[in-house]
Amino acid sequence: MAQTATSMTPEQVKKIEANYAEIVKNVQADDIMDYFVDQGYFSIEDVVEDIMRGKTPQDQIERLVMLLHQKRSKAGIFDFFLNQLAEHSNEDLAKKIRETEKRPIQVSENGAGDDRYPEIPEKLKIKSVTDKYAMFLSKTFPPQKLIAFGACLGFNDVEISQVQADNEKYGGSTVIHQLIVRWKNRTGRSATLGTLHNLFQEHSDDIDLNSEAYAKALDKIIKS
Repeated sequence: MAQTATSMTPEQVKKIEANYAEIVKNVQADDIMDYFVDQGYFSIEDVVEDIMRGKTPQDQIERLVMLLHQKRSKAGIFDFFLNQLAEHSNEDLAKKIRETEKRPIQVSENGAGDDRYPEIPEKLKIKSVTDKYAMFLSKTFPPQKLIAFGACLGFNDVEISQVQADNEKYGGSTVIHQLIVRWKNRTGRSATLGTLHNLFQEHSDDIDLNSEAYAKALDKIIKS
């Protein structure tokens, strides 16, 4: 009996995210995007108004990967993406993505939690998040985790895409900055650094925070 195609699972989303850098480096959106239209995964508008708006090949494949996430509920889209990679000179990359295993959370020796995150000083936990703090924190996440980061803050795909579209010419860190600022405005008085830190820890296996950059950001906040 043939296996029924399913929507993209959270594990498959993470497989793509874990190999994002290689996808952007090696895959040309122009080679594969038309096939997604032929099979009904993307619309012509998706290609013309979104992917092709990218000014460089890198911009275009980044947009295609974003669309993959937005269309992840479509049955078989993950396997179709890997098949297209294999058919367009990226068979090794397709195999690597399929075989990628989820990275386990690193737990500290005392069992206190994820040791990828520096301890946040108590005096910072009660500080309200400001636009300036958001700027410091915006450089602590890799661009391939943009969707996961937005979801961590409670935004849906449409909201994340809108923020990205509004700030696309400024780069990934600006988009992350704007997401933090919007989260602050939405959350109100409880939008403290402690609350934000707890969200980061809760979603630690999804957002891949750079602990060294995070420590530097906290140091800048202390000194500001």
